[in-house]
Amino acid sequence: MMTKRRLFYLWCLLVAAIFLASLLPGSSRIYRVIAGCDSNRWVHFLAYALAAAIPVAAWRRTGTVLLSFLVAVMSVVLELLHAHGSGPFPRAQNIAADLFGAAAGILLGLNLRMMRNSGRSLNNVSSASSR
Repeated sequence: MMTKRRLFYLWCLLVAAIFLASLLPGSSRIYRVIAGCDSNRWVHFLAYALAAAIPVAAWRRTGTVLLSFLVAVMSVVLELLHAHGSGPFPRAQNIAADLFGAAAGILLGLNLRMMRNSGRSLNNVSSASSR
């Protein structure tokens, strides 16, 4: 139970960091510090992959798994908001990295869930046969 809460808090922290980093204006001092990471498409890919993989792998209910799709929609909306506020699409190349990262995260989360469930079923079979 505590692990699921930790993963939820980690997911909330990650989504908040993504959200805040994408809303920072280019002239702010904080953005200049993180500009190297924000301009790297691999960082975007990995951040969105992690943000999409956590809900799929950790939680069972459909409503919480749908949070991984929220990450993909959020990436497009945030980039469009940033482009609307600062002129013509300065970071439009990040949208593709964000969407591919979200898709990879969903697939990774499904793989982790399948591996966890197959490990549980093997433990149940071995304990039933020993009786």
